[in-house]
Amino acid sequence: MSTSTIETLTVCGGKIKDPERYPSAIFRGERVYFCTRACLQVFESDPERFMAGEIEHPADEE
Repeated sequence: MSTSTIETLTVCGGKIKDPERYPSAIFRGERVYFCTRACLQVFESDPERFMAGEIEHPADEE
């Protein structure tokens, strides 16, 4: 099965079908996906707090 047919969740709860087309990072040994580059940039500022829901998801998309 191709990865393009597997539905994947982003860290903010969005559903994506082509994860390789979305920004991603490694968090605690696992690849996590983001809906936009802005979302990834906020994650990179403080990954632990972002994943704990302590940092608000960015409203702007790039």
